[in-house]
Amino acid sequence: MRPIASIVIPVHNAIQYTALCLESIARHTPEPHEIVLVDNGSTDGTCEWFAARGEGALVRNAVNLGFAAAVNQGLSVAAGDVLVVLNNDTLVTRRWLGAMLAALGRDDSIGIAAPMSNHVTGGQIVDPVPYATAPGDELEAFAAERTERYRGLGFGVERLSGLCMAISRRVLDAIGGFDPTFAVGNFEDDDYSVRARLAGFRLWVCQDSFVHHFGSTTFALIDDDHRALLVENGLRFAEKWGLPPGVSPKLAEPTRRFDPARDRIPLPG
Repeated sequence: MRPIASIVIPVHNAIQYTALCLESIARHTPEPHEIVLVDNGSTDGTCEWFAARGEGALVRNAVNLGFAAAVNQGLSVAAGDVLVVLNNDTLVTRRWLGAMLAALGRDDSIGIAAPMSNHVTGGQIVDPVPYATAPGDELEAFAAERTERYRGLGFGVERLSGLCMAISRRVLDAIGGFDPTFAVGNFEDDDYSVRARLAGFRLWVCQDSFVHHFGSTTFALIDDDHRALLVENGLRFAEKWGLPPGVSPKLAEPTRRFDPARDRIPLPG
């Protein structure tokens, strides 16, 4: 059976978080789906552990190619009609995927749907949250209650976080993958949001979908200065879109239109 969704998970070490993430997906994802794990040079046995489980496709890189490049590798082999990009330091909850699929199905103008989360920037954040630890019964109860209280509700935004994005195949065909020039990571999700909007797609936050995010565990495990990386990629983003440095991506309107020849990022292979 062809999967409705392909869940692309880039990883770099942190096997303990990847294990929790996959367990939560297995528990809370009844929809036909596939897992595509893209390993970015892990040295903690992640590849061997995942291969032994036999639960999905594995793309293995000898070195860390960065978030965007890894996502693109996963997207290039994904078979689903919806492509879900998911951080490995997350826990999905009841109806997380179903709510996003429903949003994409209700309105053809919506090209990318995303969940609410406890650790995210912008309008997607739920703060504070009533649970103290995760995983656990408190998280499960909180997420289940949100699903029912906000069923079918959401709102449009100008920018979505890359911690979890459900991308319609139509968007992927139109704008391609993430821009790998944003090095290890940061601002590739801002850039993808801009390109999707310019191509005519709406971005939607599902209030009835919740994904717990432990938060920046990958950056805590790499040598690069996270703050310097933010500054560098922020300048790169501003230059690419003709924006004044320091302007918030969610508030800025790019100065040019989407150009497929220039702005579409082909997938590898």
